[in-house]
Amino acid sequence: MARLSLMKDNFSPLKITKGEKMSIVSKLTVGLLASACMGMLSAQEIISIEKPADFAPSRQVAQAEDGAIVLKGNGAFTSVKDMTVDPAKKYQIIGEFCLKGGKTPNVYLGFVPYDGKNRQITPSMIYINVKSLTEVAADAKKGDQVIKVKDASKWDAKSPYSFVALGAKEDFSDLPNGDCIFNQPGIKQNGEVWEIALRKPLTKDIAAGTQVRQHFAGSSYIYTAGMFNKPSGQWVTKKGVISGIAKFGPSYNKFWTGTKKAKVVVLILNGDGKSETLIRNIKVVEVK
Repeated sequence: MARLSLMKDNFSPLKITKGEKMSIVSKLTVGLLASACMGMLSAQEIISIEKPADFAPSRQVAQAEDGAIVLKGNGAFTSVKDMTVDPAKKYQIIGEFCLKGGKTPNVYLGFVPYDGKNRQITPSMIYINVKSLTEVAADAKKGDQVIKVKDASKWDAKSPYSFVALGAKEDFSDLPNGDCIFNQPGIKQNGEVWEIALRKPLTKDIAAGTQVRQHFAGSSYIYTAGMFNKPSGQWVTKKGVISGIAKFGPSYNKFWTGTKKAKVVVLILNGDGKSETLIRNIKVVEVK
Protein backbone atom coordinates (compact mmCIF):
# COMPACT_ATOMS: atom_id res chain seq x y z
CA MET A 1 0.00 0.00 0.00
CA ALA A 2 1.37 3.45 -0.90
CA ARG A 3 2.32 5.69 2.05
CA LEU A 4 0.42 8.95 2.39
CA SER A 5 2.46 11.89 3.81
CA LEU A 6 0.71 14.98 5.09
CA MET A 7 2.86 17.97 4.07
CA LYS A 8 2.80 21.77 4.48
CA ASP A 9 2.86 24.09 1.48
CA ASN A 10 6.69 24.29 1.72
CA PHE A 11 6.82 20.45 1.64
CA SER A 12 8.18 20.07 5.17
CA PRO A 13 6.61 17.30 7.29
CA LEU A 14 3.43 18.38 9.05
CA LYS A 15 3.35 17.62 12.78
CA ILE A 16 0.10 16.04 13.98
CA THR A 17 -1.04 16.22 17.58
CA LYS A 18 -2.56 13.28 19.42
CA GLY A 19 -6.01 14.86 19.19
CA GLU A 20 -5.65 15.40 15.47
CA LYS A 21 -4.59 11.77 15.01
CA MET A 22 -7.78 10.67 16.77
CA SER A 23 -9.80 13.01 14.58
CA ILE A 24 -8.27 11.55 11.40
CA VAL A 25 -8.90 7.97 12.60
CA SER A 26 -12.50 8.85 13.42
CA LYS A 27 -13.05 10.40 10.00
CA LEU A 28 -11.52 7.37 8.28
CA THR A 29 -13.77 5.08 10.31
CA VAL A 30 -16.85 7.10 9.39
CA GLY A 31 -15.77 7.05 5.75
CA LEU A 32 -15.36 3.28 5.75
CA LEU A 33 -18.74 2.80 7.40
CA ALA A 34 -20.34 5.11 4.87
CA SER A 35 -18.78 3.11 2.03
CA ALA A 36 -20.07 -0.12 3.55
CA CYS A 37 -23.56 1.35 3.86
CA MET A 38 -23.44 2.49 0.25
CA GLY A 39 -22.52 -1.06 -0.76
CA MET A 40 -25.51 -2.39 1.17
CA LEU A 41 -27.80 0.17 -0.40
CA SER A 42 -26.60 -0.85 -3.87
CA ALA A 43 -28.25 -4.27 -3.29
CA GLN A 44 -31.85 -3.06 -3.13
CA GLU A 45 -34.32 -5.70 -1.96
CA ILE A 46 -37.15 -6.38 -4.43
CA ILE A 47 -38.86 -9.54 -3.07
CA SER A 48 -38.38 -11.26 0.28
CA ILE A 49 -40.00 -14.56 1.33
CA GLU A 50 -40.03 -14.78 5.11
CA LYS A 51 -43.22 -16.66 6.05
CA PRO A 52 -45.67 -19.19 4.54
CA ALA A 53 -48.12 -16.40 3.62
CA ASP A 54 -45.49 -15.02 1.21
CA PHE A 55 -46.23 -18.03 -1.02
CA ALA A 56 -49.49 -18.53 -2.89
CA PRO A 57 -51.91 -20.36 -0.54
CA SER A 58 -51.15 -24.08 -0.27
CA ARG A 59 -51.64 -26.79 2.33
CA GLN A 60 -48.13 -27.95 1.50
CA VAL A 61 -46.56 -24.78 2.94
CA ALA A 62 -46.01 -24.49 6.70
CA GLN A 63 -43.84 -22.85 9.34
CA ALA A 64 -41.00 -24.99 10.69
CA GLU A 65 -40.07 -25.00 14.37
CA ASP A 66 -36.75 -23.26 13.74
CA GLY A 67 -38.45 -20.35 11.91
CA ALA A 68 -37.78 -21.68 8.43
CA ILE A 69 -40.53 -22.48 5.92
CA VAL A 70 -41.22 -26.11 5.09
CA LEU A 71 -42.50 -27.18 1.67
CA LYS A 72 -44.03 -30.66 1.74
CA GLY A 73 -43.93 -33.08 -1.18
CA ASN A 74 -43.69 -31.99 -4.81
CA GLY A 75 -45.03 -28.85 -6.45
CA ALA A 76 -44.38 -25.39 -7.85
CA PHE A 77 -44.46 -22.85 -5.04
CA THR A 78 -44.74 -19.24 -6.26
CA SER A 79 -44.45 -15.96 -4.41
CA VAL A 80 -47.52 -13.81 -3.82
CA LYS A 81 -45.56 -10.68 -4.65
CA ASP A 82 -44.32 -10.00 -8.15
CA MET A 83 -41.64 -7.66 -9.47
CA THR A 84 -41.58 -5.29 -12.41
CA VAL A 85 -38.72 -6.31 -14.69
CA ASP A 86 -36.39 -3.57 -15.90
CA PRO A 87 -34.16 -4.96 -18.69
CA ALA A 88 -31.48 -2.39 -17.85
CA LYS A 89 -31.12 -3.66 -14.26
CA LYS A 90 -29.36 -6.68 -12.81
CA TYR A 91 -31.06 -8.90 -10.23
CA GLN A 92 -29.75 -11.59 -7.90
CA ILE A 93 -31.98 -14.35 -6.54
CA ILE A 94 -30.72 -16.18 -3.47
CA GLY A 95 -32.02 -18.70 -0.97
CA GLU A 96 -31.00 -21.33 1.58
CA PHE A 97 -32.21 -24.94 1.39
CA CYS A 98 -32.13 -28.04 3.56
CA LEU A 99 -33.68 -31.39 2.60
CA LYS A 100 -35.30 -33.41 5.37
CA GLY A 101 -37.11 -36.75 5.27
CA GLY A 102 -38.65 -38.75 2.47
CA LYS A 103 -37.23 -39.31 -1.00
CA THR A 104 -34.63 -36.72 -2.02
CA PRO A 105 -36.27 -34.35 -4.54
CA ASN A 106 -34.81 -32.03 -7.15
CA VAL A 107 -35.29 -28.43 -5.98
CA TYR A 108 -35.11 -25.49 -8.40
CA LEU A 109 -35.07 -21.76 -7.60
CA GLY A 110 -35.93 -19.12 -10.16
CA PHE A 111 -38.64 -17.00 -11.74
CA VAL A 112 -42.07 -17.31 -13.35
CA PRO A 113 -42.23 -14.79 -16.25
CA TYR A 114 -45.39 -12.81 -17.13
CA ASP A 115 -46.26 -10.53 -20.03
CA GLY A 116 -47.76 -7.03 -19.84
CA LYS A 117 -51.25 -8.49 -19.32
CA ASN A 118 -50.16 -10.70 -16.40
CA ARG A 119 -50.28 -13.84 -18.54
CA GLN A 120 -47.66 -16.47 -17.81
CA ILE A 121 -45.07 -16.95 -20.55
CA THR A 122 -44.51 -20.65 -21.16
CA PRO A 123 -41.62 -22.29 -23.06
CA SER A 124 -43.67 -23.18 -26.15
CA MET A 125 -44.31 -19.43 -26.67
CA ILE A 126 -40.61 -18.56 -27.01
CA TYR A 127 -38.61 -21.78 -27.64
CA ILE A 128 -38.28 -21.80 -31.43
CA ASN A 129 -36.67 -23.57 -34.37
CA VAL A 130 -35.06 -20.48 -35.91
CA LYS A 131 -34.86 -21.93 -39.46
CA SER A 132 -38.38 -23.36 -39.60
CA LEU A 133 -40.45 -20.38 -40.85
CA THR A 134 -42.81 -21.41 -43.67
CA GLU A 135 -46.39 -20.93 -44.93
CA VAL A 136 -49.57 -22.96 -44.80
CA ALA A 137 -49.97 -24.39 -48.32
CA ALA A 138 -53.73 -25.06 -48.29
CA ASP A 139 -56.68 -23.98 -46.19
CA ALA A 140 -57.14 -26.12 -43.07
CA LYS A 141 -60.65 -26.34 -41.67
CA LYS A 142 -61.95 -26.67 -38.15
CA GLY A 143 -61.92 -30.38 -37.28
CA ASP A 144 -58.97 -31.21 -39.57
CA GLN A 145 -56.04 -32.99 -37.94
CA VAL A 146 -53.41 -32.27 -40.59
CA ILE A 147 -51.83 -28.97 -41.64
CA LYS A 148 -50.08 -28.79 -45.04
CA VAL A 149 -47.13 -26.40 -45.31
CA LYS A 150 -44.84 -25.40 -48.17
CA ASP A 151 -41.53 -26.46 -46.61
CA ALA A 152 -40.86 -28.33 -43.38
CA SER A 153 -37.44 -29.63 -44.43
CA LYS A 154 -35.81 -27.69 -41.56
CA TRP A 155 -38.29 -28.92 -38.94
CA ASP A 156 -37.33 -31.51 -36.35
CA ALA A 157 -39.62 -34.26 -37.61
CA LYS A 158 -38.99 -36.63 -34.69
CA SER A 159 -39.50 -34.27 -31.74
CA PRO A 160 -42.27 -35.45 -29.39
CA TYR A 161 -42.53 -31.91 -27.97
CA SER A 162 -43.21 -29.93 -31.15
CA PHE A 163 -45.78 -27.19 -31.80
CA VAL A 164 -47.03 -25.32 -34.85
CA ALA A 165 -46.99 -21.59 -34.02
CA LEU A 166 -49.47 -19.56 -36.10
CA GLY A 167 -48.89 -15.98 -37.23
CA ALA A 168 -45.11 -16.32 -37.00
CA LYS A 169 -42.93 -13.37 -38.06
CA GLU A 170 -39.48 -13.42 -39.58
CA ASP A 171 -38.26 -10.75 -37.14
CA PHE A 172 -39.65 -12.70 -34.13
CA SER A 173 -41.99 -9.80 -33.27
CA ASP A 174 -44.78 -12.36 -32.69
CA LEU A 175 -42.98 -13.67 -29.60
CA PRO A 176 -44.14 -14.64 -27.09
CA ASN A 177 -46.57 -16.51 -29.35
CA GLY A 178 -49.36 -18.32 -27.51
CA ASP A 179 -51.19 -19.40 -30.66
CA CYS A 180 -49.50 -22.80 -30.78
CA ILE A 181 -50.89 -26.20 -31.76
CA PHE A 182 -49.33 -29.41 -30.39
CA ASN A 183 -48.35 -31.69 -33.28
CA GLN A 184 -47.33 -35.32 -33.53
CA PRO A 185 -43.82 -36.49 -34.45
CA GLY A 186 -43.37 -37.89 -37.95
CA ILE A 187 -43.69 -34.84 -40.22
CA LYS A 188 -43.74 -36.10 -43.82
CA GLN A 189 -43.24 -34.70 -47.31
CA ASN A 190 -46.09 -35.52 -49.68
CA GLY A 191 -45.39 -34.30 -53.19
CA GLU A 192 -44.83 -30.54 -53.18
CA VAL A 193 -46.12 -30.04 -49.62
CA TRP A 194 -45.29 -31.24 -46.13
CA GLU A 195 -47.93 -32.70 -43.84
CA ILE A 196 -47.93 -32.04 -40.11
CA ALA A 197 -50.24 -34.30 -38.11
CA LEU A 198 -51.79 -32.69 -35.02
CA ARG A 199 -52.44 -34.23 -31.61
CA LYS A 200 -56.04 -32.99 -31.65
CA PRO A 201 -58.47 -31.73 -34.33
CA LEU A 202 -58.29 -28.02 -35.14
CA THR A 203 -60.64 -25.77 -33.19
CA LYS A 204 -60.61 -23.08 -35.91
CA ASP A 205 -59.92 -22.55 -39.62
CA ILE A 206 -56.38 -21.72 -40.77
CA ALA A 207 -56.04 -19.91 -44.10
CA ALA A 208 -53.48 -20.73 -46.75
CA GLY A 209 -50.59 -18.24 -46.63
CA THR A 210 -50.56 -18.11 -42.82
CA GLN A 211 -46.93 -18.05 -41.67
CA VAL A 212 -46.01 -20.76 -39.19
CA ARG A 213 -42.91 -21.78 -37.24
CA GLN A 214 -41.90 -24.84 -35.22
CA HIS A 215 -41.82 -24.30 -31.46
CA PHE A 216 -40.88 -26.69 -28.65
CA ALA A 217 -41.80 -27.46 -25.07
CA GLY A 218 -39.09 -26.95 -22.43
CA SER A 219 -38.35 -26.24 -18.78
CA SER A 220 -41.38 -24.58 -17.21
CA TYR A 221 -39.59 -21.68 -15.50
CA ILE A 222 -36.41 -19.59 -15.48
CA TYR A 223 -34.09 -21.48 -13.12
CA THR A 224 -31.60 -18.69 -12.44
CA ALA A 225 -30.27 -20.24 -9.21
CA GLY A 226 -30.14 -23.75 -10.64
CA MET A 227 -31.00 -27.05 -8.95
CA PHE A 228 -30.27 -28.58 -5.54
CA ASN A 229 -30.69 -32.25 -4.56
CA LYS A 230 -28.03 -33.16 -2.02
CA PRO A 231 -29.56 -35.12 0.91
CA SER A 232 -26.98 -33.87 3.39
CA GLY A 233 -29.34 -32.42 5.98
CA GLN A 234 -27.16 -29.32 5.92
CA TRP A 235 -28.17 -25.84 4.82
CA VAL A 236 -26.93 -24.96 1.35
CA THR A 237 -27.10 -21.54 -0.35
CA LYS A 238 -28.17 -21.29 -3.99
CA LYS A 239 -27.99 -18.07 -5.97
CA GLY A 240 -27.82 -16.65 -9.47
CA VAL A 241 -27.86 -13.37 -11.38
CA ILE A 242 -30.21 -12.40 -14.21
CA SER A 243 -30.42 -9.32 -16.43
CA GLY A 244 -31.74 -8.27 -19.83
CA ILE A 245 -34.25 -9.95 -22.13
CA ALA A 246 -33.47 -12.88 -24.41
CA LYS A 247 -34.46 -12.33 -28.07
CA PHE A 248 -35.93 -15.85 -28.23
CA GLY A 249 -35.53 -19.22 -26.61
CA PRO A 250 -35.25 -20.26 -22.97
CA SER A 251 -32.49 -18.71 -20.87
CA TYR A 252 -31.58 -18.85 -17.18
CA ASN A 253 -29.56 -15.62 -16.99
CA LYS A 254 -31.93 -13.49 -19.11
CA PHE A 255 -35.67 -13.02 -18.80
CA TRP A 256 -37.68 -14.62 -21.60
CA THR A 257 -38.81 -12.35 -24.41
CA GLY A 258 -41.97 -10.42 -23.55
CA THR A 259 -41.37 -10.53 -19.79
CA LYS A 260 -42.75 -7.49 -17.96
CA LYS A 261 -43.20 -8.97 -14.49
CA ALA A 262 -41.92 -12.00 -12.61
CA LYS A 263 -42.56 -14.00 -9.45
CA VAL A 264 -40.20 -16.20 -7.45
CA VAL A 265 -40.75 -19.95 -7.82
CA VAL A 266 -39.41 -22.92 -5.88
CA LEU A 267 -40.06 -26.05 -7.96
CA ILE A 268 -39.81 -29.43 -6.23
CA LEU A 269 -39.80 -32.60 -8.36
CA ASN A 270 -39.21 -36.34 -7.94
CA GLY A 271 -39.78 -36.39 -4.20
CA ASP A 272 -42.57 -38.27 -2.41
CA GLY A 273 -45.30 -37.59 0.12
CA LYS A 274 -42.80 -37.60 2.98
CA SER A 275 -40.28 -35.26 1.36
CA GLU A 276 -39.75 -31.98 3.19
CA THR A 277 -37.76 -29.04 1.84
CA LEU A 278 -36.77 -26.41 4.39
CA ILE A 279 -36.11 -22.92 3.00
CA ARG A 280 -35.10 -19.58 4.45
CA ASN A 281 -33.77 -16.17 3.43
CA ILE A 282 -35.18 -16.33 -0.11
CA LYS A 283 -35.00 -12.93 -1.72
CA VAL A 284 -34.44 -11.00 -4.92
CA VAL A 285 -32.20 -7.97 -4.80
CA GLU A 286 -31.12 -5.45 -7.39
CA VAL A 287 -27.35 -5.38 -7.72
CA LYS A 288 -25.01 -2.98 -9.49
